[in-house]
Amino acid sequence: MHIGTRITCPEEVGLWDVDLFQISVYHGMKDNLTLMEKCVSKCREEGIRYVIHPVLYSIMDREMFRSLKMMAEWADLALILHDEKTIDWKRLTGAHKITFKALLGELQSVTPVSFENATDTRDVIWFWNTYADSITLDIGHVELAGMNSVEFVNSLDREIIEKIQYVHIHRNNGWRKGLTDHWYLLPGCREVKALEALLRRKHDIGVFLEVNETEKIEESLMILRTLRDEIGILPS
Repeated sequence: MHIGTRITCPEEVGLWDVDLFQISVYHGMKDNLTLMEKCVSKCREEGIRYVIHPVLYSIMDREMFRSLKMMAEWADLALILHDEKTIDWKRLTGAHKITFKALLGELQSVTPVSFENATDTRDVIWFWNTYADSITLDIGHVELAGMNSVEFVNSLDREIIEKIQYVHIHRNNGWRKGLTDHWYLLPGCREVKALEALLRRKHDIGVFLEVNETEKIEESLMILRTLRDEIGILPS
């Protein structure tokens, strides 16, 4: 189990003692690609492995795809993307499936691609089985979808478990700033229990903390380190 946290600017590299960083790139944010490149350069300078995570980007959008291709070229361990639906909120099948797979193949020719449950967690098993060679399980999004994350993890079959390479973890705790998730962790919260359930089935995963309260990141990281120690998993 490798522990990491997300960053959006190079000044955040070195603030926390972690194994990995997730460079999150938000569509529409000013200078987002420039900041991504600076984060990559800083991670490389410090010798820290990283993934790149585009947020609110779609493979099926041509303009966005050009940016995704560039991000893939800058990626290290992986490019983490969200699951996708059609414009009318249906599964990508038929012609959509052909197009999506072709574009996905272009990205995968550059870097590994891992798919996170974000768009429709309740239908993500179908998406993962259809499109994902690698999975990023977002435990917070499972709770956001109104599901019990411990039960969800325990229900996953061996094929899905084997595909999970990364985890996003944050707590669902009520509305603030338009979101109910991305709260800091608490010892014994259900999201942490879900991670524990997953770790008892698979150890070799990268866990990225996605917490909005910067001042709570170190405290939340400590909860993850404690869990790792309790289960007896080596950091690497």
